Amino acid sequence: VLTYHRITGKIAPQLSDADLKDMGVKIVGDRCRFRHLLKALGRKARLVQRNKLVWAGTERVFFGKLDGCLGTCLGLCPIDPSTYKLTNNHLRIRTVEPFRVGPMRLCCCAKYAINNIDLSQVNDVDMEGIPAPCVQQVCCCSDGKEILEVSTDEGNFEVILKQGDGDRVSVLIMNQVEESQMMERD
Repeated sequence: VLTYHRITGKIAPQLSDADLKDMGVKIVGDRCRFRHLLKALGRKARLVQRNKLVWAGTERVFFGKLDGCLGTCLGLCPIDPSTYKLTNNHLRIRTVEPFRVGPMRLCCCAKYAINNIDLSQVNDVDMEGIPAPCVQQVCCCSDGKEILEVSTDEGNFEVILKQGDGDRVSVLIMNQVEESQMMERD
């Protein structure tokens, strides 16, 4: 019946009870079940769309290989960087806070926190560039870091990226913020 009347997935949710009667669905229960299934499919499609991954990244912990080797005891104590995932509706920041003894990071202990930031609540995204220390720039050709500060009503959150990625990621976040806010209004 649906193919005969050229009903596609985009048109199906717009079918009214009268439309279903015109198509020959005479039993009230069948029409109700059909509309219920369409609502369920619509919810599932929105869920998939909301959780679609737009961008994923990891924290830029060290400027270059030299401080990376020193900071990890020549790789014997690997670090666990924070991770970032941007979906259509959320920015998920998994922050890793290592325990410290003075200025030294402990490689065996860290605490984790996960922030799921609703993009419809984001007010602004600012970027700050931090160049690598001069010695590392000259000796190791190290790049700097770019810190994105995501401002919401609940506070500010940082996304620390390698130099050159901040502008692209801030544009992605702001585009998704605009999309999320438009969906919120609809």
